Amino acid sequence: MNHPICIIDDDEDIRGVIEYALEFENIKTISFESAKLAEEHLSQLSPDDLPSLIIVDYMMPTMNGVEFISLLDEKYSETLGKIPLALSTGFLSDQIKIPKYVIKLDKPINLQDLLELVKKYYFDSDYVLDEKSRTL
Repeated sequence: MNHPICIIDDDEDIRGVIEYALEFENIKTISFESAKLAEEHLSQLSPDDLPSLIIVDYMMPTMNGVEFISLLDEKYSETLGKIPLALSTGFLSDQIKIPKYVIKLDKPINLQDLLELVKKYYFDSDYVLDEKSRTL
């Protein structure tokens, strides 16, 4: 079973383009317009239903992408905190502190690069939440 790719971005157009590109490749997605909505939904899922990758935008109101990543690490370290993460941002790496285990996706997002990244996680049929999580 393939686990969906989670997309968190407050920009409806960007979310829509990413969803369309992934679904065109037969990749299931779930998306949210805020980190808070994503947390509320994802925290209710069983381990078997968790996404295989979370793509989160850096610049969002209320809770930015780095704050969301920190929340997952602190509050959900044994579940959501083990899911591989990609942070999409137009900022340079030295302008924001991105944890080393987080994949940086530069904006504007190159859809070919995005698809290559997503396919590494989505089509891994042995995906489980264990010590290998967050790495390939």
